[in-house]
Amino acid sequence: MNEEELIRKHDSGRRPFKTPDGYFDNFTSQLMERMEREGLLKKEEQPAEVKAKVVAMSPVRRALRYAAAAVVVGICVATGTYFIQQQDGAEEQALTADASDFLYSDEALDYELDYEMVNNQQIAYYLTEAY
Repeated sequence: MNEEELIRKHDSGRRPFKTPDGYFDNFTSQLMERMEREGLLKKEEQPAEVKAKVVAMSPVRRALRYAAAAVVVGICVATGTYFIQQQDGAEEQALTADASDFLYSDEALDYELDYEMVNNQQIAYYLTEAY
C-alpha cells in the first residue's frame, strides 16, 4: 500500500478545513488596512524616494588613505622581491655546488675526453712533450 492510498483511506473523502465564501475576494485590501491600523504600514507619511546627504571627504583624510594604501602596496612588493631573491639565490647556490662537484669529478673528465675524442696517446704526448 503506497502513501497516497493510506492517506485516502484515513481521509475518507472529507475536507477538515474550509475557508469562508468570498474570503480571498478582498483579502489584500483588508490586510493593508489592518497593517495601517497597527502602524506597520504608514501611508503617505514618507516620501517614495529618500535622498541621502552626500558628505565629501576632506583632502587631508583622502591623502592619508592614499598614503596608507601606498604603504601596504610597498610592503607587499618589498616582501615579494625579498622572497624571490631568496629563491633565486638558493637555486644558484645549488647549481654552483652541483657544477663544482661535477667539474672536479672523474665523470667530467671522461665526458670531456669522449667529447673531444682524445685518446691515450695524445694524453701521453701532452703530458711528456708539451712541457
